[in-house]
This record gives sequence, C-alpha cells and structure tokens, in this order.
Amino acid sequence: MLAEYVAWGEKITVGQIQQGMYNDLIDFLNFRVETADTCLQLIERDRVADALGLSRSLLENYLLFMLMCRGRKFFKLQDRTDLTDGQFKAYLAEQQASLKVEQEAGSTACVAVAKYPRARRHLMYVFEGLKSEDDDGFVVPIHYFHFQEFRPEVMRLKREDYFEYFEYPPDTQKILEGHQRDAAVVYKHYLSYDALLTCLEVNELVDRPAISRIEAHYTFLGQFLHPTHNAARDLRTGSNYYSGSPAIGMNSPNTPAARILAALYVCYLVSGFLDEIACLHENAPNKYIADPATTQLRRLATEVPEKFSYFWFLFNEPPLYDKFTYCVNHASNEELDAWGHYSNAPNDRIVFNQHIYEHLKEAMSAWHNGRAGNYSPPVG
Repeated sequence: MLAEYVAWGEKITVGQIQQGMYNDLIDFLNFRVETADTCLQLIERDRVADALGLSRSLLENYLLFMLMCRGRKFFKLQDRTDLTDGQFKAYLAEQQASLKVEQEAGSTACVAVAKYPRARRHLMYVFEGLKSEDDDGFVVPIHYFHFQEFRPEVMRLKREDYFEYFEYPPDTQKILEGHQRDAAVVYKHYLSYDALLTCLEVNELVDRPAISRIEAHYTFLGQFLHPTHNAARDLRTGSNYYSGSPAIGMNSPNTPAARILAALYVCYLVSGFLDEIACLHENAPNKYIADPATTQLRRLATEVPEKFSYFWFLFNEPPLYDKFTYCVNHASNEELDAWGHYSNAPNDRIVFNQHIYEHLKEAMSAWHNGRAGNYSPPVG
C-alpha cells in the first residue's frame, strides 16, 4: 500500500484548475505515511510497544483526516447554562420549531439544532461546510482550516512566562489574550479527541457502535503512549519474570500475537487513510481532478479487511471468533439450529470485546464447543 501510494502521484491527472486543498491533504497524509513506515521498522526490530504508541497517534490523525476529507457539517454553540434543565428543554424545542419555519421559508443556512452532547445546557446549531464563492457545490470541511490555523503554543503558553524581545502595549496584549481564548475554543470543540468524536457523529461518519470500537482501540493504544503499569511488559514472552537487571526493555522477545497486532494496526490505519484520500479525489469536480487514477490504490485498501478479517477494527464486520464466542456464551440452541453455523449469527448481535490483545491471542488458537462446534484460527 505504501509503495502504491508513492507511485500514485504520477498517475493523477489534474483538471483545468489547481485546487490547493487536494495538495494540502496529500501533504498531510505524506507525514502519516512516514509514521506508518516507522511503525513497520519498529516491528521489524521487535519494538512492538513503541509501534503501538505511534499507532495511537496515527489513529487520532485518521479521525481528523476523515473530517478534513468528508466533514461537510460544522456547528456553532450557544451557552444557555443560565436556564434550568426544564427551561433548557423547552428552549431547545422552541428553537427547533423556529428553525423548521425558517427552513421552509428558505431564510436560514442552519440545517439542525440539537443539544450539544459534551456540555450541559449548550445548544448546537449545525451548518453545511464552507462553500466556495466560485463553486457552490464544492464544500471545504471546516476542520481543514482549523487544523492549519491551530497553534498549541498559542492556546497553552502564557507569553508573560517566556522570553519576549519587547513588551506589548495593553491593547495588543488584549488581542493576544483573545487569540488564546479562541484557540482554546477551537481545540475544545473541534480538535480534541472528544471533539473529533462529536464532529464525526454530527457528520454521520460514525454510529454509536463504531464510537465504542474507537474508544476501545484508542484506550488500548494509549497504554503505550502514556505511563501505564506493565503495558509493554505484558507484550513479552515470559512477562512475569523479573530479572532486576538493567536491559533495553526485556531480554525476552515480544510474543507473535503482539507483533501481528502491531502490524494489523498499521495495515488497517494505512488502508483507512488511503480510502479517504481516494474517495476525496474520486468525488472531486472534474475541473479540479480530471482523472483520480485510484483503481489500484482502492484495490489494495479494500483487500485489508478481506485478508485480515480476524481483526475487528472500526468499520469492518465482526470476525468469526467473535461470532463463535457469542454463540458459545449467549445464543440459544434454537438460534444455533436456525442459523445452521455460528458464522451465520447476525452481525448486529455481536458486541465488541474491549480486551484487544488478549482477545487476539485467543482468536489465534483453536477452540471446540459442544453446541457451537469448532473454531479454526486464521493464522498459526
């Protein structure tokens, strides 16, 4: 996939007009691809924990990239914490009714009013993305601008705590303080992890089960990015042996399951990135992209959930092992008879297992159950 992505650049045929957004998003992806390549190098050197930590960064960037490519909706917030819960519910209903009237009259660009899920008594006014003055059908996602303009140092660091070449006059200082407040608002509601999930929901790019899977993978990978007791140790063979001697990590290698897991994360994340960039170019106006040339790119990305279906990531279907364990623990004899085989259990019945690593180790072993039958591992 990485090789095809690099080769893809020579295949794209640009239209009559150069639209910078497409170049910018490829540039964004180039550095994510670099991180993916670094993960592969780490896995080859048996530095699995470090590869998983970088995969957490890739996952967060993937969520942002989805919004930069397909996030056509954005929202504005209205703080109504001055109201009681009862008053807020009444006010929300009133605003929704008022919006319906305005929409019928064609006097508003707002598409929805709803309760903001991540703050009490805040209204969320939803709008379509920013449209080009020259092309009303071409929408630029607001995350594209927020990401480019956001500076973490502006949000977090107070200028008076650090060296400056000269002292700013009071009016300039007030403007800079305003920039800091604005940056904090953008981060809180658009770029933080929680905000990304909210924006993905607003844009209907994920549903609640997908968010549960994102949360589980994000939390698991976060163990290798933030201090977490024994997270890296548990990936090793003989993880319960403590030598007490200085070493680079441990003298024992990572388990085969840990190495496969790290590779699966890279594979699925790269596949997701390529799917987004391919979709973006395929849906581009012909005047911007005359020929996206994404056939081979898409073929390789699509093969990932087909070849490695035993790993349940964000958007692929439940693996056979998850269906097997569901049927063993929850399906009735009547249901098993009706389905004929545990593989035919309905997808919407299968609940994601949050214990990512242990679950994969179990899925790589053979199992037998008197009611459900036999499960054969996809890899030895």
